[in-house]
Amino acid sequence: MIAIVFALLVCAAPASAAEKAIWGPLTFADGRSTFPMYERLGVDTLEMQLNWDAVASTRPADPTNPADPAYHWPDAVSTAITEAQRHGIRLALMVNGTPAWANGGKSRIWAPSNPADFANFVAAAAKRYSNVRRWMIWGEPNMAVRFQPQKTDDPISARTYAPLLDAAYGALKAVNRRNIVIGGMTWSGGDVRPTQFTRWMKLPNGRPPRLDWFGHNPYPFRYPDLRRSPQADFRDISDLDTFSREIDAIFRGYRSTPVKLWLSEYMIQSDQRSLAFDTFVSRPQQAAWLRAGYKVVTRLGDRVAGMGWFTLIDQPPTPTSAYWGLLTSDLKTKPAWQAFFDVPSERHAPRVRVARSAHLSTLRGRGLGVRLRLHYPGRHSVQLRRGSRLLRVRRTTRSALVRMRLHSVRAGTYTIRVLSPRGAPVIKTVRVRR
Repeated sequence: MIAIVFALLVCAAPASAAEKAIWGPLTFADGRSTFPMYERLGVDTLEMQLNWDAVASTRPADPTNPADPAYHWPDAVSTAITEAQRHGIRLALMVNGTPAWANGGKSRIWAPSNPADFANFVAAAAKRYSNVRRWMIWGEPNMAVRFQPQKTDDPISARTYAPLLDAAYGALKAVNRRNIVIGGMTWSGGDVRPTQFTRWMKLPNGRPPRLDWFGHNPYPFRYPDLRRSPQADFRDISDLDTFSREIDAIFRGYRSTPVKLWLSEYMIQSDQRSLAFDTFVSRPQQAAWLRAGYKVVTRLGDRVAGMGWFTLIDQPPTPTSAYWGLLTSDLKTKPAWQAFFDVPSERHAPRVRVARSAHLSTLRGRGLGVRLRLHYPGRHSVQLRRGSRLLRVRRTTRSALVRMRLHSVRAGTYTIRVLSPRGAPVIKTVRVRR
């Protein structure tokens, strides 16, 4: 009997929360590691770049072998992996930058002449960094300053990018099926708008390229709110519901599940405009925009795999510096630091075990058992719901078996929702039968 009951229990990960990610340095200016701060902030995933052109300035003889003498792997990535593991943080790598030998002597933003060369490199990188699971393919390829060839409102960039992504997908999955390949990686605007780029992102046979998650940088043009109407073909943070439906329409028929969004970069700068961005707000408003952006992500539920803030620290002060950080350049906290601190994260969510199904008599009698193992101190709320209706709430401040009893209950589908301080909500469906 015990074995049967145990078989019905499942350990539920956060079901509707996005990974809390960030871009930022590995050390402060004085050499101290930034990872204790990332851990304190509740960061789930640190994002960083891996530049193909820097690693392989000459053509390797054995390109899928990370030990080939032509490869000069950066110490920074190895350091990041070690520090991330020590602090319970994932690493996501964005691979871009073509060496001159692979694109006919052009600059690094030009696509390789043969997508297989890029695929061979990412295969070697995946072997070298075998603990990394999240792989972003290029960054903002719908912008002329990031990816070439490119023409305004023209499909050439998307049609060039699609085979690159598809080849990388095949290579990364061949190394490890658990690798998550993030493609698209579009920006809110661009020389080719995200909607155009996504629609034109086709292989020669007319199919969309393979990917696991669709990457997008939803930099805001206005205060984040899903109730806003889209602005033409721009897709900022307030348009993510629309953009997700557009992506689903493109990939429908080619995959069995909707495409999750990986929102690699989100940010609003404070104090002044910069060489990078015109839009800016006050420091208190920066914190409000941060909260509102993550509120949008929460409303979208499991459609969003993760969102990353760009970045931890402001640039040193000049009239054109970008004050985009959670910290000033002299490491003083801004209001945005506390706002990001308060964003729920997976790492602080409790582990939850609950039966997938139960009898009416169980809920009416001893109650449905919800076993909690807490990862963060404070009061945790266990809710039993049917649809939008809240039926029962229990609260606890310690790991425990919480029983949810109902005297009046009908057969059907119920949900257990566990809310915790700074932890992503955990949601599990339970089928109640007669």
